[in-house]
Amino acid sequence: MGDILKRLWDIVNKENIKVRYKDFSQLPENIHGLYLYDHKLGPIIVLDKQLLHTHRLHKCVLAEEIGHFYTAARTNLLSVHTSANLQTMEAQDERKAAQWATDYLIPDGELFKALEAGYCSCFELAEHFDVTEWFMYRKLGLLKMVFDRQS
Repeated sequence: MGDILKRLWDIVNKENIKVRYKDFSQLPENIHGLYLYDHKLGPIIVLDKQLLHTHRLHKCVLAEEIGHFYTAARTNLLSVHTSANLQTMEAQDERKAAQWATDYLIPDGELFKALEAGYCSCFELAEHFDVTEWFMYRKLGLLKMVFDRQS
């Protein structure tokens, strides 16, 4: 699979995205990263410093935050939204970023090859692609949504 983490950092550098590590221990435990856009500084990804000790989760969270950059998130913690549709917009933005991230780290063609090769559990697939099981579940869920829409 090559060094995908290095390729993610190459994207960060190419797109001039600033990455900062902060202590997220006081935040809800499911928050590992944030994507922000500052009109003066440009795109910023803030990651939990604990990710430096968890290779797979680090890679998955960084990919998803880069996904926010590429999918042009409409919601931003630095902006105030009064729309009643804010939660819907946030869910759509999260899904688009997750789609980008899972497609980048687990391309559909590579996933189908792994399935044909006999990898059949989420754990085995996560091991094969060097991602977290949660991330693999997310990929499979997003893929299922595509197939459900086509049928």
